[in-house]
Amino acid sequence: MVLELEPALGRVRADPAQVEQVIMNLAVNARDAMPGGGRLTIGTRNVQLDSSLPTRNTDIRRSLCLA
Repeated sequence: MVLELEPALGRVRADPAQVEQVIMNLAVNARDAMPGGGRLTIGTRNVQLDSSLPTRNTDIRRSLCLA
């Protein structure tokens, strides 16, 4: 497992237990998807979301339930 963490990460408002559960689910899914081994990279970075972003990016639009 590789961590690529932004050293000056901004603050977010989130339930720590829910964030932990999401990361655990992603890690378990990644493990199951790589039965022969592999590398799991988890990264963080600061991003600025503006009101036009969901219209330009369908993945973000789906994750925000704006599809």
